[in-house]
Amino acid sequence: MLDVREKLFTVGEFIAFLNEIFKAQAVRVTGEVCELKRAASGHVYFTVKDKEDKGVLDCIIWSRNYELCGVAIEVGMELILSGHPNVYAPSGRLSFVADTVELVGEGALKKAYDALKKRLEAEGVFAPERKRPLPDYPRRIGVITSMKGAVIHDFQNNLGKFGFVISVLDSRVEGQQAAAPLMKAVARMRREAEEGMIDVLVVIRGGGSLESLQAFNNEALVRAIGSFPVPVIAGIGHDQDVPLVALAADLMTSTPTAAAHALGRTWEEAFAKLQQVPYLLGRIEQEFRRVRNDLMFARDSMTNQVEQGIAHGKDVIDYAERFVRIHDPRRQLAFGYSIMRRDGRIVRSAGDVAPGDRLETELRDGVVRSRVEPGGGMESGR
Repeated sequence: MLDVREKLFTVGEFIAFLNEIFKAQAVRVTGEVCELKRAASGHVYFTVKDKEDKGVLDCIIWSRNYELCGVAIEVGMELILSGHPNVYAPSGRLSFVADTVELVGEGALKKAYDALKKRLEAEGVFAPERKRPLPDYPRRIGVITSMKGAVIHDFQNNLGKFGFVISVLDSRVEGQQAAAPLMKAVARMRREAEEGMIDVLVVIRGGGSLESLQAFNNEALVRAIGSFPVPVIAGIGHDQDVPLVALAADLMTSTPTAAAHALGRTWEEAFAKLQQVPYLLGRIEQEFRRVRNDLMFARDSMTNQVEQGIAHGKDVIDYAERFVRIHDPRRQLAFGYSIMRRDGRIVRSAGDVAPGDRLETELRDGVVRSRVEPGGGMESGR
């Protein structure tokens, strides 16, 4: 190992040496903003001071981190800065490079929370009509949470044995410093969702104070969740003020366990229906037998009615034949009777004919044709 006491540094080498040491010393500093300047590049330069003594510290936060932190820095604000010191070589001036900025005090946090919530509500970010239902049978689940603690175990233990494929990204979830790793995790999950690798995204953590949940009230993260390609479940424990990420999600649950149950609900319903299949098949078989018996009864009844109808019709026809046969005038011809016709009409009286009329007399075995003669005589022929 290099013994720095034996090394002769140039000024630039020494400053670089110090910055390497400083960069590894991530610290948190609190102070009140007394000077502020935002450059055209978007970087913010400001100075914080102690409330009780004369200590001041020049600070800088790069534009990307400033946009991500979600705090609009103003003079007079009391802040907590997370980052590391740095010596600017051209001037030899010490400054503090802040990675994140967060407000101090429950009142300031609540005021910022309410203002952001109101603005996002006005934009429709939390509107019920933009929320999407979960897929009926989700299988590929993306999870963002901290792998430390009981949250991930509670979630997996309550997920059910439905063949889920889980993709978990470990992320810090505590405090404002969690905003950057959460955004990075969401960006990676977005790529997986766009490639069809996940059906649902789940963001979970345990409960906590408003301060500990600050990352989940971060505007950039809220918008990233609201525009995510697949439905999002937020299982973020909360006390009073609901995290804005949960309001932007498609489904908000109070705990990671409830999030797991939401994913398994449709699967549980499907399995419950499958368990009813034997009963339903039995009912279908019973109904089939009943319908078959009804059809057989109807067939037999119809057959009997048709047979009875045919027999009755035959009796009617037989009766009609006998009636016609008995009352047929030609039947009387066998007994010596005859039927006389004039011009095809039956002669019933001598007054129905006149001399010169031609007559036809029908007998049992033939027809006699004759003509009426004056004085009652007839000319007959056969």
